[in-house]
This record gives sequence, C-alpha cells and structure tokens, in this order.
Amino acid sequence: ATPATGGATVSGGDSPVTVLQTRLLSTESAVSEVYAEAPDGRKAAQAPENEAPLCKDSLPAATAEAIFAALRREDCLPRVVRETREARDVAATPWSESRRTAGLWVRKASFTIPLPKDFPKAVTRLVALPEESNITAVFRVFQRDNMVFMTTQSCSHDVPFGENFRVHETVAFKPSPSGGVDIEKWVEIMWVAALPWTHGVLRGVIEKKAKADAAKDLGGLLSVLRDLAR
Repeated sequence: ATPATGGATVSGGDSPVTVLQTRLLSTESAVSEVYAEAPDGRKAAQAPENEAPLCKDSLPAATAEAIFAALRREDCLPRVVRETREARDVAATPWSESRRTAGLWVRKASFTIPLPKDFPKAVTRLVALPEESNITAVFRVFQRDNMVFMTTQSCSHDVPFGENFRVHETVAFKPSPSGGVDIEKWVEIMWVAALPWTHGVLRGVIEKKAKADAAKDLGGLLSVLRDLAR
C-alpha cells in the first residue's frame, strides 16, 4: 500500500476525510522528530532486549508482508483507536518516511478518549480525574528480516501529571514456525519529569494501570489486522 499524501486525516466515524487540522502539533515534515527517543536509548521501532513481553498472541492466517501493508493503510490505526479506546475527533498525519532512519515510517495522531472509571482509590484520593483526555500519539512501523515492528508512544495531556510520562508500546510480528505470524507486545513507561514528592506514591499505580490498559489494546489491533491483512 502506498501512503496517501496531503493534509491530516480526520476520522470521527467509519470513513475518514482529508482536511487541514490545526490540532496536530507539528507539520508532517517534522513528525519524525516527535517523541523520537525510545526507552533505554534504543532506536525507534526496536524491541527491548532484556525484558519479557507483556503479552503474546498470533495471527495464523497472516503474513508479515500483509501486516506491514495493513498497518500503513491510512484507515488502519484510526480505526484501532476508535475500536479499542472509543476515541473521537481522530486526526492523523499521512505516513511519512523518517528523516533519521531509512525504511522507518512515522505517523502522528491526536484524539480524545473517555477515561476508565476503575482507577485505584490511591489515585482518586490525591487527584481529580477528568471524564476524558486529549491524547497525542506517534506511531512508527519498520520491516526488517521478514519481521515487522510497530511502536506507539503516547501522552495523555489532561490526566493529572500526564505530561510527566509517556507510554511506549512495542509490537513485534514474526513468522511462526507453524505458519502465520507470532506477536509479542511490550509496554514501558517513560518518565520525562519527576512527580512532586507529595505524589510519589502515584508512580507505581500509574505504571501498573497504563500497562494493563495497553495490554488490553492488543486484541483490538489484531481484530483490525484480521480484517485488513488478507
């Protein structure tokens, strides 16, 4: 599939349309520089080496090539965030090749999601949570040695202390010896600013909750890929 060109893609329902979208925080030419740092100084779209994946799954009828093509479709990831996070007002740049790494494709999106209601009391005692939050996410996909890697790094702007951390998700797709594709997912929390000492107890709670929510999203991604990666 060849990425579309032009303005940002906005999707509020089933059919995205192309419009100028001022909510995106940078121009398409600068997207590769946004959220470009990975945990532990790793390169973008690279899986952790010394950490077990958070969850695993498989797509028995898919190939890595078909998954790579599906992920780079303009409608794939907007559909994923709508179906997994009930996202609205989804705005995304077209895919563009990274200026840092040849063959690495980058896309930036903004959207609004409702916040879950199951936060621990340790959180709700200390901070007031809004009903929803604006999200900025940068997606990267890369194909190497018959494997496909996708990373998502996101920031939740309206959650208390949401600007202090980013959630970094890595999904690796590799051919299965029995046919199809095996999938592994890692979720890491990148702290870009320390919490106030009065709220330090929230760090562990935030990490546990963010990882649990991101792990649930894998099923939604695979549901979309079963439909598109044929």
